Amino acid sequence: MNKRVLSTIALVGGLAVALSACSGAPTESSSSSDSTPAASSAAGALAPATATADMMAKLPQKYSDAGVLKVATTDGNAPWSFLDPSTREASGVDADLINEAAKRLGLKVEWSDVQFTAALPGVQGGRFDIYLSAMADRTDRQEVVNFIDYSTEGSAIVVPKGNPKNITGFASLCGLRVNYLTGSLFPPLIEELNSTDCKDNKIQATESADKQAIYLAVASGQADATFDTYGVSNYQFNTAKEGVGLELEIAPVPPFAPANQGIAFSQAEPDLLYAMAGAMQQMVEDGSYQAIFDKWSVGDLALTAISINTVLDSKLMDFFQK
Repeated sequence: MNKRVLSTIALVGGLAVALSACSGAPTESSSSSDSTPAASSAAGALAPATATADMMAKLPQKYSDAGVLKVATTDGNAPWSFLDPSTREASGVDADLINEAAKRLGLKVEWSDVQFTAALPGVQGGRFDIYLSAMADRTDRQEVVNFIDYSTEGSAIVVPKGNPKNITGFASLCGLRVNYLTGSLFPPLIEELNSTDCKDNKIQATESADKQAIYLAVASGQADATFDTYGVSNYQFNTAKEGVGLELEIAPVPPFAPANQGIAFSQAEPDLLYAMAGAMQQMVEDGSYQAIFDKWSVGDLALTAISINTVLDSKLMDFFQK
């Protein structure tokens, strides 16, 4: 495979898309202490930092008074985030983490299910306090929101059951129809392939705004392949008892483009981020964080410490290929 393609996936990580609209300068909280990492005056993003449990004390009074944390997620990203089919309640790693962290801050979580394309605008506009659902922390996204980084994931190529097009690498996608999720990190990969390996037989790329739509496009034969989070696809296809998950599988391509998964916060609410990061770091230290990851069979994707705005270094491109 062309080595330049790999570097593009890692370093570009997706160009600015509909989710990366410009934002105003962050609001500085009067409760900030000297020990709190400083915000970047240039981009409005918080400086990268490692969380400490004492950050819990920074929870803004207005959240304590309201007693509520408004959290948005996107269904269909099990084991990270999904709606339980019987109760329609938020479930998975993300739900367990946020519910426990909020509880430690004296907050009750109000969950909302939204399309991915509405997620960051909803946080920016104040409709939601935070958003998470197997979303990568990327430099372009830090232009509009701040992130708590809480896990690591990779990406996969999803194909129809039996892999009829015999996709075994990126070059196998040349000339094929590939559908991708709007706002994902994959358009730059397709562009790079179409200018290198596939320049004489270009990938026919289309996009869908809904997570389930990319799966349906492949299962119905409208597309030959799509891309998705590796852990999400692997979990869904291995646990499916009915529906589209029975018709799909992961192509035999090593997981690629590893990234830290992040929880998005408004840049106007840095102290809410610090408080939640502190609660999650407390969970790391008392073992409850790891227990949640182990419960959902993703224990090897847990971090050793909760961090803030730490985009995964591109030198870890082979993270999932070890």
